[in-house]
Amino acid sequence: MDILILSRSDSVHADAVEEYCLKRASVSRMNFDFETSGLENLPRITARQTIPEQIPDAVFVHHPRISYSTEAFTDILEQKLFVASWDSVKEWLEVQFSAAHWINRPSSNRLNRNVLHQLRLADSLGFDIPETLFTNDKEELLRFSDGEVIVIKQGNLGVHLNKKRILTSIVNIADIEPEILRHCPCLFQKYILKQHELRVHVIGENVLTCKIHSQVNEKTCVDWRNYDLDNTPHEACDLGDKVEKKCVEIVRQLGLEFGVIDIIVTPREELVFLECNAQGHWIWIEKLTGLPITKTLCEYILTGSA
Repeated sequence: MDILILSRSDSVHADAVEEYCLKRASVSRMNFDFETSGLENLPRITARQTIPEQIPDAVFVHHPRISYSTEAFTDILEQKLFVASWDSVKEWLEVQFSAAHWINRPSSNRLNRNVLHQLRLADSLGFDIPETLFTNDKEELLRFSDGEVIVIKQGNLGVHLNKKRILTSIVNIADIEPEILRHCPCLFQKYILKQHELRVHVIGENVLTCKIHSQVNEKTCVDWRNYDLDNTPHEACDLGDKVEKKCVEIVRQLGLEFGVIDIIVTPREELVFLECNAQGHWIWIEKLTGLPITKTLCEYILTGSA
């Protein structure tokens, strides 16, 4: 069996998949961080209009973001062309190897960034969802807030900020300058009180869920990604068949094979869908809870089931 991994050399998640699959398959890997490789060592790419004779059986994709050394280019246009050209490699590979089992297809990952689409789909499947507004109009935002607590979210923009993260934050709407907001439409939601949070890993028909006790720690109470793992308990839990089936269904309807869903559990035990991550991270949860996420994912890559 032949497996292709599209990722970056610094991805511990791609490392874990590669290590597991190498025991039973031939694995090749294409990393898209080119800072240290030198332009003379870039991979060789060939794609034709005809279907190739050799196609990998499966392709695993995990954050193959393009990066490079700015010293290699003389102007900004060359930098932009470099990134656009190597981004197109992923599109060409998806067409060239369309018969392979993709986890997930790059085109599906791109479409999955639209949180409003996710929320509408979740609502149609019976999930509770947050009241949400995407706008660059402060007057509309004031009407939406109606005096309630409001958070601003990144909204899966796919923006990389030199290893910085845009966390969900409570905002004071009075402090937002109308002209600044007009230049940059943002995703706002009404803040939801939490009892705890769930991280749901859907791999095909398999569901592995972690309960994150984010509310015992002031640092993580608004956004658990403001990591403080030593003081934020994690544990494996069971969602029950009804909720698990809804999680599997939304991942399927989003066109994904692998999706990581974030859910709030309110003090009234209500489950509120936040979003589905097409290229979610899981290694820290596996270490803290013992959930066999890597094994389940790799068995799915290797066999199509787990």
